[in-house]
Amino acid sequence: MKQYLKKFWLLAVFSCMLLPVSASGLGDIRVNARFLTDRMAFELHLNQNQYNDLFEVNFDFLSNVTPYLSGMAWADAAALDAYYRFLDERNDDLRWILSSPEYVRFMGIEYFFRPVYALNNVCYLRIYKVYTDYDYFYFSRPVHYLTYRGAHARCHFGGASYYRRHFTGRYHHPVYTGFYRCRDDFRKHDFRPGLHPHPQKVPRPDVIHRPAPPKPLPVRPGRPVMKPSVKPSPSPRPEKPVTRPGRHESDKRPEYRPGRKEQGHSYRKESNENRRKNEGARRL
Repeated sequence: MKQYLKKFWLLAVFSCMLLPVSASGLGDIRVNARFLTDRMAFELHLNQNQYNDLFEVNFDFLSNVTPYLSGMAWADAAALDAYYRFLDERNDDLRWILSSPEYVRFMGIEYFFRPVYALNNVCYLRIYKVYTDYDYFYFSRPVHYLTYRGAHARCHFGGASYYRRHFTGRYHHPVYTGFYRCRDDFRKHDFRPGLHPHPQKVPRPDVIHRPAPPKPLPVRPGRPVMKPSVKPSPSPRPEKPVTRPGRHESDKRPEYRPGRKEQGHSYRKESNENRRKNEGARRL
């Protein structure tokens, strides 16, 4: 039982010692070089010769920067200088493998042109943020995937580019001759410390800021502010016209309105006259 506990504690201590190293590494160099090369060949439409040479360049680049990953993760100046030096050499080698139009497209893709970045003091490859299926490949393995060990690296040619020396016998495309080196301001975008201050709020340019209204003049102390005692009189209303428009003759009311009483009165007058006629007739 004691031996079992002793082995357990030794294994735990050994694992803790390996955690900082594994946290700053990128994983298997050969697998990462193949994955990066596979996506570059797919997006840039490269042929088989370019695919094989590109794998060598990416393998040499990742092999050179691996010892500096821990310092790069903590934004160490010496480690960053070494990283960008190897990155410029790698991009210089690619000028002879890619044609000028292909190289221009390559420079415009961030996860190809600047493949490594740091977040929370850990280094990562940008390509894995774009392509999340790590087991899928568009092409088969390069012809020397298992045998290449850095034979074409610059350290074996006095710092010169192997692909520049052998360009005429392998390629016949135009070479990019513009500026290709990484700028110094890339450091703050690629490698930052673990804790970052909160960014300051900058007003948007499309928001129109109106000037503040002027402040009232200060009033001297001990001098009361007098308010007007007389209220302004309201504006007089327009007088109504006194005379009304006259009526027409047809609009006048009749002197009397025919009713039942007048009809009865006329009926009595007719009955009296008939009575008198009847009495005269009788007399005759």
